[in-house]
Amino acid sequence: MRRFVWTFFILLFAAFVSAGEPQSLTNVPSRVQTPKPLTEGGVVLTFDDRNFQDWIQALPLLDEFGVQATFFISGKIDGPALKAIQKLHAHGHAIGSHSVNHLKAVEYFEENSAETFLRREITPQLNEFQVAGVAAVCFAYPMSRNNAVTDEALLKVFRHLRTGKSIAANERLSEQDAFFVPAAKIAEQGCLPGKGIDFAPTRPDRTYEQIDGAFDRAAKNNEIIVLYAHRIAESGNGNFITPEALTRILQSAKQRGLRFYTFNDLP
Repeated sequence: MRRFVWTFFILLFAAFVSAGEPQSLTNVPSRVQTPKPLTEGGVVLTFDDRNFQDWIQALPLLDEFGVQATFFISGKIDGPALKAIQKLHAHGHAIGSHSVNHLKAVEYFEENSAETFLRREITPQLNEFQVAGVAAVCFAYPMSRNNAVTDEALLKVFRHLRTGKSIAANERLSEQDAFFVPAAKIAEQGCLPGKGIDFAPTRPDRTYEQIDGAFDRAAKNNEIIVLYAHRIAESGNGNFITPEALTRILQSAKQRGLRFYTFNDLP
């Protein structure tokens, strides 16, 4: 009987200690159940970094159009992040990883290793996401720095990655095949290039004409296009899109019958 009691307390103590330790990457359930294949073209709207106040203030605008977006959060999942996640979740939005320190993955992989990047930039955030009840199935590269090596390593953890791609001022967005993926084949595309819409429509690669043309193509061909921005504000420092411009873009997509998907919706 005494041996049984001591064994019970030893096991209880071990469980208590292990519960307080950070979990390894392999123990973090970063994937949720894979959604069903998609058949309709649409838009994947995403926002980056830690612009919590802007994002929360824009929730009524997104609700007005029935739009659910994906918010890629960088840094620690601390008190402000947790409050924002709760509000974003309550409105049906998805949460993704944007790394702990917002480092350039390609350069970090070259100077260190994939294992070190995962241990420093991914594992801690996924552990904190798990505590917050978030299963992050997607990752957005800081500063869109990716290559085949970084993709291979990160696709072992996430279902989809997002990078960014630019076009020249004289190019037509609707003619750039890299931005468009047939809805039925989205599961085959691990890393998706997104088109920036900060400062729309004041730059030649993101005028309303450019964006409307892209939406026309996506609607016609049942393709999916990914867009990304940062702040949602009338003005200020850094990258931002105004509420007026965002409203115009949402209206354009809705007028063409395009659905809005989150990264969690993508198989």
